Amino acid sequence: MSRMNIDGKGYKIDFDGRGSLKISGKLAAMPEEYEAIEDFFERVFDAIAEADTSELVLDVRDLTFLNSSGIKTICVSLVMEADDIEGLHMKIFCSASVTWQVETIPTFKDLMDNLKIIFE
Repeated sequence: MSRMNIDGKGYKIDFDGRGSLKISGKLAAMPEEYEAIEDFFERVFDAIAEADTSELVLDVRDLTFLNSSGIKTICVSLVMEADDIEGLHMKIFCSASVTWQVETIPTFKDLMDNLKIIFE
């Protein structure tokens, strides 16, 4: 499995090829840009299936801003898709000092049973 990334305007998304996904910067993309991000997440799931990995780790500690379209994309195209994969567990590493994360990410628990949220 190989590394993949997206370098967007003000943000970066990296997948290490082993089950770790990191989103950093300020993600305030337009809806059409989110289509490319959704495609990227599909490729991440393909890579995870290929590697027979049982855990997906999402690190958003360095993601200082995420607009509502971004929240929807992460919920639908990442968390809900992960929930559909039998046996897959997900961890999200968050920053306790980033307001949108504190207010929004705990609600992701409603979308996936095998989800662990860790604030640092």
